Amino acid sequence: MAEPTDSEHASSARRPGSRRIVAWLIALPVVFFAALMLAGSLLSTPEGEQRWVDRETIKICRKEVSRPADERKTDRFASVQDCDRLEFDFKARYNENP
Repeated sequence: MAEPTDSEHASSARRPGSRRIVAWLIALPVVFFAALMLAGSLLSTPEGEQRWVDRETIKICRKEVSRPADERKTDRFASVQDCDRLEFDFKARYNENP
């Protein structure tokens, strides 16, 4: 039986190691992303979500009030005073600016 040459040893030695590296390169970002998703879901609270909704409502109010009356998408926000009231309620509720 003939002994394998040096090039055959080198190619057979490279393949298993390169497969491990490829597996790690694929698995590592997936595991990292999964960990971030889990941490985000554990850290989010109903109060935090409501705070975000209230902030976005104020932004939408300001945007709608700045448009002409006939181009507004909603009739809920009629004047700047409505937006000021929302902002005042936010400050009173959360003790911070939106």
